[in-house]
Amino acid sequence: MSKILMGVIGAMAVTGYAYYFLTVAPLKVQNQELRDMNTAQQLTIETQKDTISSIQNNLKVAQESLTTLSTQNQQYESQMADYLDIFRRHNLAKLASAKPGLITKKANARTQEVFDAIEADTQRISNLNN
Repeated sequence: MSKILMGVIGAMAVTGYAYYFLTVAPLKVQNQELRDMNTAQQLTIETQKDTISSIQNNLKVAQESLTTLSTQNQQYESQMADYLDIFRRHNLAKLASAKPGLITKKANARTQEVFDAIEADTQRISNLNN
């Protein structure tokens, strides 16, 4: 009876070891691989969240800059319309023939102001790029 019991215990031990070797051990390896993949995916998700946040912040800054530039553009267009209106209301040819020195001085002074304004705007824009 003890030989049969020893045979049954031996068979159970071999079956248990085979079950562990064929089922549990591969599951442990697979579980570890899945844990590693999960960690890598979580790291990727965090990186993507940071990237999305950065892009959203950049978009907000760009929108604010665009709004500011649009407002400034409207002001410049309004000034341009005012200046063009002044030229439409005055007959410069008649005034130039009546007082040639007056028009030349004023035209040169205003032209210099425009060039100075363009130069200042150009410097401001180039400083934004730096």
